[in-house]
Amino acid sequence: MKLTLRPVDVPFMVGDLVWVAQPCGDTNPQPYFQGQIMQIILDGSLKHTTVIRQRQENHELLISSAVYDLKPVGDHEGVPRISVDIELFTTIKTLFATKEELLASQSQPTAAG
Repeated sequence: MKLTLRPVDVPFMVGDLVWVAQPCGDTNPQPYFQGQIMQIILDGSLKHTTVIRQRQENHELLISSAVYDLKPVGDHEGVPRISVDIELFTTIKTLFATKEELLASQSQPTAAG
């Protein structure tokens, strides 16, 4: 049996500072926060695990999600680490390089609106 690996770009690297389009815990009034990536877990959830159930010569191994372990910084420094689940094959972005990029994406109209 052979496994075929599909190349995928994983955004950002360990140590990068990113802006996250989700609240920093339950008490944060802002819908975003800045954090430093401490680790990245590829295919971190069971729902995306590759399970082989059919007898075939070739199978494709696809990493479709990543879990980013972030240490909040700036206004949220001292808050415990937060895990952010990212789908790698989606057009919806959760991590951004700058606050301006994050805010610009939130002000764009959605396809439904």
